[in-house]
Amino acid sequence: MSIRIARFAGYIAVAAGLALPGATLGAQAAAQAIMVAPFNVHEARRDSRDFDGIGTAIADLLAADLRAGGAAVVDRAPTQRTVALQPRVRDGMLGRQGAVEAAKVVNAAHVVYGGFTADAAGNVRLDARAVNVGTGQVEFTERLQGRGDDVVGMLQQLASRLAAGMSVSLSGGAVQGAPVPLRSLIDYGKGLEAADRGDRAQARQLLQSVVRDHPNFAPAKAALAAIGER
Repeated sequence: MSIRIARFAGYIAVAAGLALPGATLGAQAAAQAIMVAPFNVHEARRDSRDFDGIGTAIADLLAADLRAGGAAVVDRAPTQRTVALQPRVRDGMLGRQGAVEAAKVVNAAHVVYGGFTADAAGNVRLDARAVNVGTGQVEFTERLQGRGDDVVGMLQQLASRLAAGMSVSLSGGAVQGAPVPLRSLIDYGKGLEAADRGDRAQARQLLQSVVRDHPNFAPAKAALAAIGER
């Protein structure tokens, strides 16, 4: 009973957070709103911590591509809060039921979740599913494989294919620009997570490093500006 009460209280807190300026979507936009959950990380190397942050980075960049195309996408902060409240399936991964329940809290019509896999040779794989929140049915699945330095391009392809699978029209293009190495994407994700938990110093340090190495990587520049460079 106490777990239910705690979870219910968490939902109330999330709902209250959605009332903040810029965090809510209009009724018309909410009818087609998409929530992109942080991707699960499945990796073949011994140290799983090598990839801390990449699941958040993938979700953030995928959401940015969908948003740049004109889709209504739930902001990262409420997404992270609702996902954190959901039960996990084996190995601590977010499954379809948890993704759908999280999306219901933020009134999204669709939810995208999936997994990232890397091997010791530098090959990566992205597995993604789009689910209709109202029916719980899988609308579209996609699997892309490539090299670690191709993740940004893979996400641009994924955004277009997922949108078509969800019958969401994209009118614009992607925003990431030049390719970014996997190591920098991991640091980008770690920076976002640090900012989300209020560790501005660490977030600034990580994001400044990414921007210094990749000055044309717009998402990192925007995230750094949001927390302030000093």
